[in-house]
Amino acid sequence: MSTQDRVKWDARHGNTEAGSSKPPTWLAAHDALLPRQGRALDIASGTGRIAIWAHQRGLEVTALDISPVGLSKIRAVVPEIRTVERDLSEEPTLPTGPFALISCFHYRQPSLWPSMIEVLSPGGVVVAELLTVANLERHAHPSRRWLVEPGELAGWAPGLELVVMEEGWFGDRHSARLIARK
Repeated sequence: MSTQDRVKWDARHGNTEAGSSKPPTWLAAHDALLPRQGRALDIASGTGRIAIWAHQRGLEVTALDISPVGLSKIRAVVPEIRTVERDLSEEPTLPTGPFALISCFHYRQPSLWPSMIEVLSPGGVVVAELLTVANLERHAHPSRRWLVEPGELAGWAPGLELVVMEEGWFGDRHSARLIARK
């Protein structure tokens, strides 16, 4: 990404309250599979809907995002959440693990997944949701660059046990959802 992308996300997050969006309901449906203690890493946190949810579960959370505006909103609501400002496309390094939970929602960077798996603790889980190319049938955005092909997301988690893997229309969005355990 570029400075232009950071400016874009800062502007978008400037008009959003931290944690104003509830976490996806499908996570609640799989509550028993997800940890309630240990450390969590939320990649591409935005204004923190997943980071705040993980904190409320009892996890020690690190929120990572390109936008200092989004991260400041998270800190204003939950000062205990550690924030890391980083453009992962230019500096694809993750905080030192291990993490019991790693979340990655609506951020496509397949090259980051080996590092995610590396910092995941034994028994830890990755939760992810990305829009698929089928989403373009109903929506012009986001662009194809940020969308996954059918079956692609599962291929990013080699060596992990796929506990939940589903793709389909959920509401008016076509998504791929994954919970994978190390």
